[in-house]
Amino acid sequence: MKVRVKLFAKFREIAKADYIDIEASNIKDLKEKLSVILNVNVQDIIVMINGKKLPDVEVLYNVKEAIAFPPTSGGC
Repeated sequence: MKVRVKLFAKFREIAKADYIDIEASNIKDLKEKLSVILNVNVQDIIVMINGKKLPDVEVLYNVKEAIAFPPTSGGC
């Protein structure tokens, strides 16, 4: 299934694009393909569908758009 992935933070800078269209069957597959395209570790990719972080085995059935961003840290 083709999924449009909206990129945030450094991923947007690396790709020089706001979106990437990727053919993927599940979230794990999507993360692996993103890691190759963005040249980052799979562990450094957070993917959310409809505002939720789902398990990597989640099938991307009828998913039109996902968001991807790197882990963030913060503090006071």
